[in-house]
Amino acid sequence: MIEDDLKKFHRISCKIYCFWLAEIGLVIWLASSSMYCGFFFYDLHYRFSPQIDQLKLSYNMRPTLSYILLILFITVVVTTTAAPGPDATHHLVYDITGNKVLNNVPYYIGPVIWANGGGIKLTDKKDNKKVCPFYVVQDPAEVNLGGRFSFTQIAKQKYLLTSRILGIDSGLPTGSCDMSTFWQIADAEAKAPFNLITTGGTFDSDVTCFQIVDYPKPTSSKVHSYMLQHCPSFCGAGPQKCFNVSIYEDKGVKHLGSSGTPFEFVFQKAK
Repeated sequence: MIEDDLKKFHRISCKIYCFWLAEIGLVIWLASSSMYCGFFFYDLHYRFSPQIDQLKLSYNMRPTLSYILLILFITVVVTTTAAPGPDATHHLVYDITGNKVLNNVPYYIGPVIWANGGGIKLTDKKDNKKVCPFYVVQDPAEVNLGGRFSFTQIAKQKYLLTSRILGIDSGLPTGSCDMSTFWQIADAEAKAPFNLITTGGTFDSDVTCFQIVDYPKPTSSKVHSYMLQHCPSFCGAGPQKCFNVSIYEDKGVKHLGSSGTPFEFVFQKAK
C-alpha cells in the first residue's frame, strides 16, 4: 500500500514539475520575445495545465521556495541579457578621433591610408551609362571624403557595436532615381555585377543585412579600423554565412562587393 502511494506520488510530482517547466518557459518567452521557444513552452503549458491544476488542488500542493527562487533567477538573467552591452563579442565602435560612433548618425568611411584612394561614395554611372539604383564605390581622389552614410542598428542603442546587425543608409533619394538608399547585395554568391553593393534595398531584409567587425590585422595600431560583412541569413533567407565586403575593381572603378580584397576602413564623423 505504501509502495503504491509512493509510486502515485512520484507520477504526480513528475507531472507537476513538467507544469512548472512550462511556466518557466513562459517567463523566458516573455523576457526574450523568442517566438520558437515561446511556442514550444506554451504548448507544454497548454497540454499539462488542466491536469496539473486539478492535481495541485487535490493534493493541496504549493510551489516550493526553490522553485520561486529559480523563476526569479531566470527572469533576472534573461532580462539583463536581452540587450547586452559591450563584451568579448560586441565591442564599441570608435572613429578616427577616438570617439564612440553614434547609431543612425552620418559618417564618412574611408581607407586607413588615404594614399590608397578616397572615401566611399555613390555613383550613378556604370560603364559610362546612367544607372538606378546607384553603385557604392571608392572615390579615386584621396582628398575626397566621399558620401555621408548612416549606420542604423536594428537594436535601438546609442552607440554602434561590432557584430550587431545593421542597415546602411545613404540619405534621401536625389535626382531622378527615387529608389531606397539602403545598401544591398542582390546575390552575394554570384559574380559581378550581381554581387556588387547598390542602393535600393529595404531596411532589415536579407539583402540589406550587414554587420561591422574589427579588422583582423589592422594597418595601424593608432586608429580603430573595421570591415563590413554581409550576412543574409541573419535577417531572413539566404546563404548561411557572412561575406566580407571587399574592393572589386572593374575597368578602373573600385566597387564594394562580396568578393575581392576585404576593405579596411575608418569612421570619420560628418559635419
